[in-house]
Amino acid sequence: MNLHSFLKPLSLFGVLLTATSLQASNVDITMVPNNDGQLEVKLRPSANFDGMVSSLVFTVKWDAGSEAHLGAIQQEAPASTYLPISRSGGEQDAGGDRYQIFVGFGMTPMQWIPSDWVAGQEYTVVTIPVTGTAEFSLVNNTWTGLNNADYYLALGGADETGTIYGDLSTGVIAGDMGDGSVSVVPNPTNKATVITMDLQKTQSLQLDLLNAAGQSVWKESVPNASGTVRIPLDLTDFDKGVYLLRVQGADKVVTHRVVKR
Repeated sequence: MNLHSFLKPLSLFGVLLTATSLQASNVDITMVPNNDGQLEVKLRPSANFDGMVSSLVFTVKWDAGSEAHLGAIQQEAPASTYLPISRSGGEQDAGGDRYQIFVGFGMTPMQWIPSDWVAGQEYTVVTIPVTGTAEFSLVNNTWTGLNNADYYLALGGADETGTIYGDLSTGVIAGDMGDGSVSVVPNPTNKATVITMDLQKTQSLQLDLLNAAGQSVWKESVPNASGTVRIPLDLTDFDKGVYLLRVQGADKVVTHRVVKR
């Protein structure tokens, strides 16, 4: 029996408990880095919902040649109550890539907490710490297909699997620069902001700002940077939305979300 087939009978328990609940027709998934270099997995329902999130499967992929690994996952209420998530086995290497499968089993209807989802909103269901630095992706590919680890989500026993969305979720670089920190203040902003870095050693920096399509919309190079470095960033003429700031140093890459409102 494959993983999805195993999850579906368990999720049938939710049918009776959610008969009067508002049903989401599809639920999409994405992954973004937070300001601490951790990965946040988010779900986006296409309709309002307050029933049982029966089951979830998703897989994270990164370069097996990197020194990066995923740490102990973190969940906060109410997601930790309506959908506890855990690893399914350990990290697995295949074809030069490294994979980690995650699964969630819900037994508590959201209205019992109480909690609910609003159509079109994003909800963080789990945060995954990163050690080392690598490019991480949520994937459905040949390996996940063979290992029954494609993205899958059931609501009240019904398959409501949507899509993996947002190009940032197919190329998230996360991790810790190690010898310095990056801050962006103010953030969110509708005009200008300042990128500040505290470096303990001299190094050349390359900064790239990526839009939601993964396109570079701003670049800046800082040769021989040291100490406290401040770089202005003017977002006045940029579209509203979430951008990914990527800072590459001597041997590390760190990312930071920047919001234009």
